[in-house]
Amino acid sequence: MLNFRTRFYAGLIAGAAVAGGAWAQPPAELAGRIAALGRAINPPATAAIYGPLQPAISAEASVRRDAAYGPGVKQTMDVFTPAARGPARPILIFVHGGGFMRDDKSRFADGSRSPFYDNVMLWAVGHGMVGVNMNYGLAPQAAFPDAQRDIATVVAWARKNTASLGGDPDRVILWGHSAGASHVASFLAHPETYRDIDQKPVRAAVLHSGVYDMAGNPQDHVYFGPVAGLAERSSVQGLVRSKVPVLVLAAELDPVEMVAQARQLDMALTEGGRDHQLAIAGQHAHMSEIYSVNTADETVSGPVLAFLARAP
Repeated sequence: MLNFRTRFYAGLIAGAAVAGGAWAQPPAELAGRIAALGRAINPPATAAIYGPLQPAISAEASVRRDAAYGPGVKQTMDVFTPAARGPARPILIFVHGGGFMRDDKSRFADGSRSPFYDNVMLWAVGHGMVGVNMNYGLAPQAAFPDAQRDIATVVAWARKNTASLGGDPDRVILWGHSAGASHVASFLAHPETYRDIDQKPVRAAVLHSGVYDMAGNPQDHVYFGPVAGLAERSSVQGLVRSKVPVLVLAAELDPVEMVAQARQLDMALTEGGRDHQLAIAGQHAHMSEIYSVNTADETVSGPVLAFLARAP
């Protein structure tokens, strides 16, 4: 359990030191292009900004594509491991976003290969981790708690199998972005939904621009069910009860409701005495914050790395 609570406002004050490090805002030319997008969630326009900055997969990473962790069409994952063997490494499982109804771990909507979210996996490998990038069941075919059970299945798979790939089964980390953050939060908050799969808690979690109080967010109803049940299916109180260290992330130019959700969760965790961290990525928008990972822009990846370094 973390024995501290730190608020990160990464990039809001250029060059400000944070927990022993410093992360600059996006370079001015990128920040201007991001600002021009406003608060709109625009993956193609954001990919045009950060795609050219993403390095190709190098010989330092070994990649296993589309490994099945279940019988479903979406129950697949990409596994990234360091080519060089060494001490057992933490295992980072990434859960993509997409409004609960769309998107993929490594392909654009037209089916072509995307550099996202390989970038998170390559960043993980470059910082001494094994990376697992998972797909999961999408609404309306999938409904609560299907995605939570998918996450539990991948966590169980990672604990059982990644030792042979250099992973440490006792150091599993979750990172969810957008709808993926909502799914990870619900996974932590509602362990009763997958008791038959795996009950050993993960080591830490990054909740990145998600929704945690489901009431009042109409698109969530497609996955989390009728309005009448949204309060009990929300994650805030379950996260307060959870013992897993969490980093709550949001972007300065996220949709307003997502910034509000991050601050609401931060307040609830604070009032509940929960050790956690909050980071607001200055001059970033909803997609640029995650697309920037594994580039020279460390506005987001810097605080994540610092958080993981301090997690037990």
